[in-house]
Amino acid sequence: MRWVAGVAALGGVLLLGLALAAPHLAEGSPLLVVSTLAACVAVAALAAQPWLTRRRVPAHVRVGGVIAVLVAVHVLALVLESPDDALYSMSIDGPTRARMALFATILLAVVTLLGVLRRRLRWSAATWRFVHGSLAGGVVLLGVGHAVLIEGALDGWGTPVLLALGALGVVGVVVRLVAVLRAGDGARQGPTPRDGGATPHDRGRVPSADDGRP
Repeated sequence: MRWVAGVAALGGVLLLGLALAAPHLAEGSPLLVVSTLAACVAVAALAAQPWLTRRRVPAHVRVGGVIAVLVAVHVLALVLESPDDALYSMSIDGPTRARMALFATILLAVVTLLGVLRRRLRWSAATWRFVHGSLAGGVVLLGVGHAVLIEGALDGWGTPVLLALGALGVVGVVVRLVAVLRAGDGARQGPTPRDGGATPHDRGRVPSADDGRP
C-alpha cells in the first residue's frame, strides 16, 4: 500500500506542478485554476482508491468522500466560470471528452450512493463489492480519459502522468474484482475437508478399522 500511495501522491504533485506552470492557467481566472487543481488531486486519489479496499476500508471511505467533493468543486467552478459552456459540455450533445466527464460523474454519484446504502440494500457482500468495484472502474476509465482528451493545462507531459495514474487505478480495480470473484467461488464451493476428511469430533484423527468402532 505504501508504494501505491507514494506513486499516486507523486503523480498528483506532478499534475499540480504541470498545471500551475502551464500558460493555460496563467491566463485563466481563479475559478478555472481552482477547477483544474481540484481535478488534478481527484485523479491522483482515484488512482489510489481501489487499492485501499484491501486492508484500509475506513481510508477507502474517507478518500471516496474527498473524491466526491473534489469532483463537485471541479464541476461547480466550471459552471460558475461559464454556465452556458459548462451545461452544454455536460449534455449528451457535447463533445466526446465532455460526455466522458458526464458519465464519469453519474457513475461516481451511483458508486457513492451504493456506499451509503450498502446495509439497506441487503445484497450479498460479493454482489455489492462486484457492482461497486465495476462502476468504480468505469469512473477511473472515463475520468482519466476525459482529462487526457481535454486541451488545456495538462497537455504535453501531463498526458503520460495521467495515463500512468489511470493504469494504476484500473489495475487496482481488476485486482480487487478478481479477489471478489475468487472469494465468491470459494463461498459457493464451501469448506473442503482436511486431514483425510477427519471431523472436528475426531480432533484431526482419521478413523480406521483398528479403532474398534462398530
